[in-house]
Amino acid sequence: MSDFAGMEELLQDFLTESSELLADVDNKLVELEKRPGDTNLLNDIFRGFHTIKGGAGFLNVASLVSLCHRTENLFDKLRNNELQLSVQLMDVIMDATGTVRDMFDYLAQRRMPPSADSALLDRLEGALRGE
Repeated sequence: MSDFAGMEELLQDFLTESSELLADVDNKLVELEKRPGDTNLLNDIFRGFHTIKGGAGFLNVASLVSLCHRTENLFDKLRNNELQLSVQLMDVIMDATGTVRDMFDYLAQRRMPPSADSALLDRLEGALRGE
């Protein structure tokens, strides 16, 4: 039984578009490691998470919205020079991106993904506070 009865086509469209966005984010993260202050990269990554969050919200996938919102906020702080990219911050971002991908796997099976691991959410919140 699908958690998305009657919304399968919308879900498939979301997964197709969001998977492409996430692949683009992955490529841009590699570039960001080389050019951590590149405003265009930071803006593009921010928009990727923002767009995924919006689609997830439309489908009522609260766990994905929550994770993308926190990650999007990190990129907002990075692009506004409120945070500086570090190895530790990049590790948190990579973990969040991997969890988004895991959530897409649930969605591909027409199942609602569980919340992100509380330790990851805590690390994201700490990073947002500059810890």
